[in-house]
Amino acid sequence: MKLKSFMDEAYRGKTRNKKLGTRKGKAILDLEDLAEQVGENISKEKIAELVPSDPNLLARLVACDPGKKYRVIWGYLSSLYAEKNIEPLRLPPRDYTGLELTDGIIVLERGGDHVGERMRGGKIFVKGEAGDFLGQELSGGGIVAGSCNDYAFRHMQGGWAVILGKAGNYAGLGNNGGRIVIRGDAGKRSGWLMRSGSLRILGDAGDYLGLLMSGGEINVDGRTGSRAGWRMRGGTIKARIIGSEAREGATGGQLLKPDQ
Repeated sequence: MKLKSFMDEAYRGKTRNKKLGTRKGKAILDLEDLAEQVGENISKEKIAELVPSDPNLLARLVACDPGKKYRVIWGYLSSLYAEKNIEPLRLPPRDYTGLELTDGIIVLERGGDHVGERMRGGKIFVKGEAGDFLGQELSGGGIVAGSCNDYAFRHMQGGWAVILGKAGNYAGLGNNGGRIVIRGDAGKRSGWLMRSGSLRILGDAGDYLGLLMSGGEINVDGRTGSRAGWRMRGGTIKARIIGSEAREGATGGQLLKPDQ
């Protein structure tokens, strides 16, 4: 018999510990229990309502391995736990760490995918490499990572981000605010569909930098690949060396060298 079934039978459905109880009177012992009560419409608010303020329970749930099945729920729990901690919270490299974080500090040796997604405050530090979709829809707070894979800071609304090394493809896709600094090279299509905000690349940028951008500012200390500003409609791109076929099909915006 499973531990959960054994405990339920022993207590005949009664709450075993008030601190572990929920509004439905059913105890939460692990992520499976929590997921059962959250249902399909997962939200941070619902999880915060179901999980009591008992720090021991929250710590135990965050210590569970969510696998792929419960990774979104675990992501919300990691944020709730960080927001209640005065000291920086050190966590393993899992997906959705710091999901909708509003306060606190999270430290990771390396990051999974979707770290800091929809983050509105607080700070996340990734010492090594972060996965895909780092800081997606970031609107507040800040993220520092050693490096990152594709789609970093996609649809960013505000806040700030620093990548100490290289970034993958599509950094800052669809940005509408915020500040990004990439201290190494950036992959292709950085700043694609950018509408506002700033993107600074201290190394070189790949092909199609600022593709279809309509606002904001991109600065590159190195060189751009081919077709920088292709079909650009607004905004500004500045680069030390501009690749071939720059601004092809552009209807607006500026592409400049630093002395212009």
